[in-house]
Amino acid sequence: MPDYSYLSYPGMETEPKQLRVMKKLTAHLELTPGFEGIKVFRGRGVVTSAEAENALSLLEAPRSLFGEGAGYGQTKRSEQWALILQGFPVDDRENPSDPAYVLKAAVEIQLAAVVDNDSGNGVQRTDSLYLFGGDIASMDIGQGIVRPANQESGASRLAEFFIPLLLEIQTDKAKPHI
Repeated sequence: MPDYSYLSYPGMETEPKQLRVMKKLTAHLELTPGFEGIKVFRGRGVVTSAEAENALSLLEAPRSLFGEGAGYGQTKRSEQWALILQGFPVDDRENPSDPAYVLKAAVEIQLAAVVDNDSGNGVQRTDSLYLFGGDIASMDIGQGIVRPANQESGASRLAEFFIPLLLEIQTDKAKPHI
C-alpha cells in the first residue's frame, strides 16, 4: 500500500477544512512524478521570475459561491469551491510552451490520483489520498490552458498554464475544522 503520510501533519484536526485541503493539495502536488520537489505556493498572486521555474501557485477563483444550506439555522452547507492552479515550467526559449504542456500533463495525472476510485481490485478506495480522506466530496479538473509569456508587460519570459479546479466540500459554519 502506498505511503500517504505526507497528507498528515500536526495540528491539522483544528485547522479550518479549507486550509487543510489546500495544505494536502500542496503536499500532493509537490510529489508530482518527474517534478519531485516542485515548489507549490498557496495564495500567492505574484511569483517572481527567480521563483517561477518549476513552480505552481494555488489560488481561489476571484468569485464567491453560495453553498446549499442545511440543518437548523442553515449552519451546514454543501458548497462548490473554485480554485485556479497556475503553473510555471522551465524555460525553453525556442518553444516556450512545450515545457508547459509537459508539466501541465504531469500535474493533471497527479490531481487525477485524488479522485480516481479504481483501486485495481474492484473495491472502492478508502486510503487517505482518495478525496483527501473525505475532506472533499469531489474534485472536477477542468481543461487546462497554456499561455505564452506576457512579452508586453515584461513580467515573465516563461510560458504558463492554468488548470481550473472545482471542489465540492461540506462545511459547518459553527465548526469550520470538521
